[in-house]
Amino acid sequence: MRSTLVSLLALGAQLAQAFTPTTPEAAWPSMHPGWNLGNTLDAIPSEGDWGNTASADVFTKIKAQGYKSVRIPVTWTHHFLTGNNTVDPTWMNRVETVVDWALAEGLWVILNVHHDSWEWFDMSSPTVDKEQKFEALWTQIAARFSLKSERLIFEALNEPAGGGTKATADAYNNANLQFQNIVRNSGGYNKNRITSLEPLNGNSDYGNAWFYKIPAGWGDKWSYQFHFYSPYDFLWNAWGKTLWGTDADKAAVWQQMADVAGNFTGIPTSIGEFGSTDSGKINESASVWLWFDYVIRTARHFGFVTFMWDNGSFFNRATGAWRDTTLGDVMKYAYLNVTNTLAEPGNATVWVRQGDLIVDKTIGLRFSGNTLAGVYNGAGQALTPGTQYTASSTGVTLKASYLTSLLMPGKPLGSIGTIVIKSNKGADLKIDIRYYKTPTVTTSSYQSPSTGSSLSIPVTLNGAKLATAKALKADGSILKDDWTIYLPESQAGRLTWNDFDYNESNTLTLSSSILSMIQNAQQAVTVSFEFWPRYDPSNTVPVTISY
Repeated sequence: MRSTLVSLLALGAQLAQAFTPTTPEAAWPSMHPGWNLGNTLDAIPSEGDWGNTASADVFTKIKAQGYKSVRIPVTWTHHFLTGNNTVDPTWMNRVETVVDWALAEGLWVILNVHHDSWEWFDMSSPTVDKEQKFEALWTQIAARFSLKSERLIFEALNEPAGGGTKATADAYNNANLQFQNIVRNSGGYNKNRITSLEPLNGNSDYGNAWFYKIPAGWGDKWSYQFHFYSPYDFLWNAWGKTLWGTDADKAAVWQQMADVAGNFTGIPTSIGEFGSTDSGKINESASVWLWFDYVIRTARHFGFVTFMWDNGSFFNRATGAWRDTTLGDVMKYAYLNVTNTLAEPGNATVWVRQGDLIVDKTIGLRFSGNTLAGVYNGAGQALTPGTQYTASSTGVTLKASYLTSLLMPGKPLGSIGTIVIKSNKGADLKIDIRYYKTPTVTTSSYQSPSTGSSLSIPVTLNGAKLATAKALKADGSILKDDWTIYLPESQAGRLTWNDFDYNESNTLTLSSSILSMIQNAQQAVTVSFEFWPRYDPSNTVPVTISY
């Protein structure tokens, strides 16, 4: 089968590129930092179906931001010819075009097999058919890309799927060996090409326990890759964990990476994906800035190359700018090992409540040895120290008179301005100033639909932003994850984002799964939607759902 496929693919001739043999050890310093072209060629069933398409200029733009490498996830599942394991030539051509665009920019490129891992190659239930399809796929990919430069790296499989057992991990260890054998014997430059291998689920704990380290010999030039989405509760806004940045938070990240470094000493390692969800919506921005800064610096300490996961929510591929400009700055300087001044968790926004006496507002800052260079308004004009703000070693305080000046008569609720805090080095911090009052709903009682649909709740946000949601049954018990009763009060009974959501069009949403739980509870449930700032206990909207 393999020789037939290679012969067929020879018809799609590729132009040979110069190839300078190298090793992962030699390549790693030149690859940092990296970025993922996420939700694009990996979309199901095809490119564009998740809102993103690839273009040559996106690689030009990301390179201009200082990035040295890109990971190009590709899902092949829906691009096989009917009835066999041959990749549709049109899809193979498209993948090659996108890879060539990235290589033409001088970027390192990781090409992989992505959501196939769970769509058909879940090896918790191994079959001969799965193994043959995996072999056929990589035989075709390896042949088609065999003459690309040394900057192209093959990644066997993204986040190998299946339950967390040694038997499943061993099935993927065997698949990694199969992959290495295919690549090394596929001709062209592939005998000397760098490869990237992942543990079960891309999970570092499973990798530490069960990953098989291929010995020297025919398996040389492989590297190790794991993914880093930790802690889950913060990054996915689960169980009320809306802030990150304590010493304990940092220690947990450090220890997780230290464990990997200790288990893979001397093996070039990459973090193929890391990132948060939606800065400023699902995740509080100052906490996101702190998390990215610390993760990047810790990874660099251990010699890991990092690839930020971006599904289109972070880097604006049309404009070539970061949607959260402060986050873009924070990452840039962290990669360069330049110290950033960062806001304390929860301090990316200054909240001014309608009807309250306007008072001075302090933005807590971590200077980390930096010094304040100035505070500016959104138009770039410097604020006057002493009159419009004061500064200390722990923050900047905006004077009540300055905040009052932003509230012209009739000023609508919402953002009323921004300030930019500049230090002698590192990122500029863009701080939002928001005028708000407690959101309101026209109806606070609903009957749970029995059709398995979600529930949309009209709301007037009044300048506020949703932080989390707490769900309690009529008898006072917790609707979901009752173990959260042992968490701090600010987390007990809270749901996970996607159980609930909101949009700027003034709609709160409860998912169909939560409504099913309410039906099963056979009693009314009160969902309390908690808005920023969470220190304001009146900034909560309760909605009762009857079963």
